[in-house]
Amino acid sequence: MFASNRRGVLFGAVGAAAGLTIAPVTAVAAAQGPERREPLAAGPGKKWDFDGNAQRFRGNTFVCPVPQDSAFFHAETEAMEIMKRSSIADQYVCLPHQSMHMTVFDATTKDTVINKQLPAWLADCTDVSEVSQRILARLQESTLTPVGPIRMKVKGFLPFDANFTLDLTPADDATFNTLWTIRRELSALLEIRASNFETYQFHSTIGYRLVKPLASDVPPMERLAAKCSALFTGDAATVTMEYPAFNLFDDMLAFPQLWRLPTA
Repeated sequence: MFASNRRGVLFGAVGAAAGLTIAPVTAVAAAQGPERREPLAAGPGKKWDFDGNAQRFRGNTFVCPVPQDSAFFHAETEAMEIMKRSSIADQYVCLPHQSMHMTVFDATTKDTVINKQLPAWLADCTDVSEVSQRILARLQESTLTPVGPIRMKVKGFLPFDANFTLDLTPADDATFNTLWTIRRELSALLEIRASNFETYQFHSTIGYRLVKPLASDVPPMERLAAKCSALFTGDAATVTMEYPAFNLFDDMLAFPQLWRLPTA
């Protein structure tokens, strides 16, 4: 039923992408009349197709896996189940358990290569694999500051009109200093600095929103946020992440490690 409902919602998204007005086959649409939904994280070149299947979206990044024996991880998986039972489940896709992580530093993606947004020392690369090989070689020759424990605490959910994402913040000064030392050293080493570098918000994404919401989606989104937020209390309110590594990805389903940062 979950896949069928999603397909009904996303027929509207396909119509929007094609410039057509197609009414989604959902209870919301039936109540409101013919309203089309616009794609958000789904469609050609995006991370997902209109049925919520992962599409190839290659890149490399630096992430900390969420430890699967933690209360935080179990709260995230329970939040997924709540999402899947909700009235707006067909508008989202949840990540598999093995890909749960917190990004420490974004490196490059296929779009970075296509749009020629690479630093000078990578500018002649023609694909993500070549970029990854060069980054790995530079990392292996580096003298990065060893990383200490990364302990995070939950701030709360971001608005559900984007993705299904938890805001995280360093739980102590040592973690704050560790994370920003990593970010600044990697930025200098790789000559990569995003426009939001100084304002970057650490987070753990549980799922992606496939289509833009309608006004009628706001109440169920707010109810869902309240239910899920209640899970992240007690032991689940904080988490000590696994150590960060340089990771490759072909899609959002897995982030295999290629090189772990030095640890203290």
